[in-house]
Amino acid sequence: MRLLCALGLFLALLHVTTCLRIGAFNLENFGPKKSKDVFVMKTIKEIVLRYDIILIQGLQDEGLQVYQSLMDLVNKNILESSPDHFSKIYSEPLPLGSSILKLMSHKERYLFLYRYQKVSVKGSFQYTDKGFERPPFVVKFSSKQTAVKEFVLISIHTKPGKAVKEIDALVDVVAAAKLKWTNNNIMVLGDFNAGSTHVKGDDWKKIRLFNNNDFHWLIANGVDTTVAKSSDTHDRIVVTTEMEKGVVAGSAAVFDFREEYSLKDQAKKVSDHFPVEVELKPQVEPEPKPEPEPEPEPEPEPEPEPEPEA
Repeated sequence: MRLLCALGLFLALLHVTTCLRIGAFNLENFGPKKSKDVFVMKTIKEIVLRYDIILIQGLQDEGLQVYQSLMDLVNKNILESSPDHFSKIYSEPLPLGSSILKLMSHKERYLFLYRYQKVSVKGSFQYTDKGFERPPFVVKFSSKQTAVKEFVLISIHTKPGKAVKEIDALVDVVAAAKLKWTNNNIMVLGDFNAGSTHVKGDDWKKIRLFNNNDFHWLIANGVDTTVAKSSDTHDRIVVTTEMEKGVVAGSAAVFDFREEYSLKDQAKKVSDHFPVEVELKPQVEPEPKPEPEPEPEPEPEPEPEPEPEA
């Protein structure tokens, strides 16, 4: 059951609604083989249902059969008219002959699943400038239920050996999104490969996304986002200052599905990553003013007493 999260927002004066929960999950080689594992797919479904928007990375699905299997499972027994029904938007393969295609060794898609009666997609583009192994997919969302009405999500899955350069270049992707939509409510999320293995101490000085005060890292260094025994903070959520105003303070977290579902070693079959998540503040409206009470009718004036007879 989703917790109400409008505490501290003058409950006596405001309507309380639920927050919008956003997640990012690297499913690690999510292709035909994994999609045929009943246990894995059931677990993925349970995780997806936690969120109103979830970014899935690691989707290796040129023919879209894997994606369709997941959509069918997630929406099973959910009416299309239901607010719980999911829709999707995914990145397309780059066209043949694209200069960036020669630089890519991965053919992964980014996939956003979202509850379409709670949020809607207003636009998208793939950042095709050089510098990324898996070019970021950028989506503009709109919601009537959040304090931030329109916001941009930038998905990223960096190449481990180029993590420092790619994380740094995300500043340029943010700038491109701002230029396209004139919107400063921006969130960058996904597998940054920003653990100590790939981003070492002095490397942080080279990363504009880390050193620019306009960006706030909601999943901090030292938080374990991996299923493996080693502790690494690969997966991140970073927001602009404007976007941070619409985030529920303290809501950014790692969802440890291994512990939540008591999976132990089985968790590795699902992924070597845990999802990271955050919540957006709900739209709050002042309670309607009570109808004014009708003014009391004036009391009738007393009739004059009759004069005594002479």
